[in-house]
Amino acid sequence: MVKIAVVVLAAAVAGFPAMAEVPRHTVALEFVGGAVGGYAGGALGALALSWALSRGYTGWESLVRVILGAYLGFFGGSIAGASLGVIGVGTLLGVEGNVGLTVLGAAVGTGLSFGIGFTLQVPEAVLPFGPLLSAAGATAGFNVGARARR
Repeated sequence: MVKIAVVVLAAAVAGFPAMAEVPRHTVALEFVGGAVGGYAGGALGALALSWALSRGYTGWESLVRVILGAYLGFFGGSIAGASLGVIGVGTLLGVEGNVGLTVLGAAVGTGLSFGIGFTLQVPEAVLPFGPLLSAAGATAGFNVGARARR
């Protein structure tokens, strides 16, 4: 746990100079946009992928496919939704951010939540926190080297 705290602190300290040109209030709003987008994308992804994977099957096989589709769709949708939310809000607020690192940060945040869930052997308990970690990662990635649009 101490190692994780040190890594997070080092990343925050390294990221602050890169965010020097961006107004501080935009970061919080980008996170909120990413969280809303992450939850919406997760819900839509879970619904769409569970429906697509289970279509044409019945019984237990259909149930297994629904559950698998819901997990994969939720995490994939969280990545896409959080990335789009952060990019959208940042762009509306006049910030030019790093799109590639936004998606990578969202994927790392989602993977982190998934990894924590399986490490603690409670993957369903951390499921609600996946979009929040996606939004945090996407916001951090977006603001690396970000600058206000002129």
